[in-house]
Amino acid sequence: MPELSKNQETLLRSLYTRHGRKKHNLCVCEGLRCCREFYASRPDLIEFAVSSSDFDSSRLPGPDFMVVPADSFRKISSTIETQGVLIVTRKPDFLSPEEAPSAPFILVLDRISDPGNFGTILRTAQAAGLNEIWFTEGSVDPFNNKVIRAAMAVQFTLRLREFSSLEKVSEALSRFHYGTVYRTDPHFGKNIFREKNIFDRSAVILGSEGDGAGELPDSIPLTIPMPGNAESINVAQAATVILFEYVRTLNLP
Repeated sequence: MPELSKNQETLLRSLYTRHGRKKHNLCVCEGLRCCREFYASRPDLIEFAVSSSDFDSSRLPGPDFMVVPADSFRKISSTIETQGVLIVTRKPDFLSPEEAPSAPFILVLDRISDPGNFGTILRTAQAAGLNEIWFTEGSVDPFNNKVIRAAMAVQFTLRLREFSSLEKVSEALSRFHYGTVYRTDPHFGKNIFREKNIFDRSAVILGSEGDGAGELPDSIPLTIPMPGNAESINVAQAATVILFEYVRTLNLP
C-alpha cells in the first residue's frame, strides 16, 4: 500500500488555496458522499486518494487509497468533523469562449463569492436539468473545496464558462443568439411567475444577496414576489425558485 509522501502532503495543503489550485491545476474533493459522487462520474481525473486508518474503505470501493493515521488525517483535512476520506483530482477545463452552448437558457452567476451559495446553485442547476453555468470574475473558484462539498462534486460534470465582466457575458449571449437578458432584483421587475417565454433562448443573471447583479444595459429586471415583505432572500434560495419555475414549464409527468 503506497504511503503519502511529504511532497504530496505539502501539495495537498496548497490546494486549499486558490493560488495552489491554479498553479497545480488540481483540487480536493473531501467527504464520503462527495467523493462517492465524484468517483461515480469522473474517476479518470483522480491523482491520488487518501483515507484515515479508521475509515471503512468498503464504503467507497474503487480508489486505491493511501492510508494515514487518524490523527495525521485530521491535520491534512479541511473540515473539523472529518469523514476520513479525500481525493486529489485534476480540474476539468472551462469551456472555450467560442464553443456554442446548447442550454435552453443560460444561468449566469455574477460575483457570487460565498462558497456555500455557489455550490448549492450548481447542484440545484444540475438537478433542474441544466448542463452549463456561466460566471463572472469576482465569484468564488468553482473548485474551492467548500464549493465542491456544497455542490456534491457536480462541477466535474457541468460545463462551466468564466467571463471577465457582465459586458463580456452580454457579447457572448448576443453572439450565440440568446436574445433576452433578465437581471434579478429583490425590489422590482417582471414577476418570475407571470413573465412569458422567460426561458426561451434567454439568460438569467443572479447576484449576491448583498450586492445584487451588476447593471447591464437593456437587461430586464426580474423579481420573485415576496408577500411577506422580506428585504431579500438568499441567492441560492432565489436560484432554486427560478430553476424550478423552469422545470415547471417543461410540463413533466
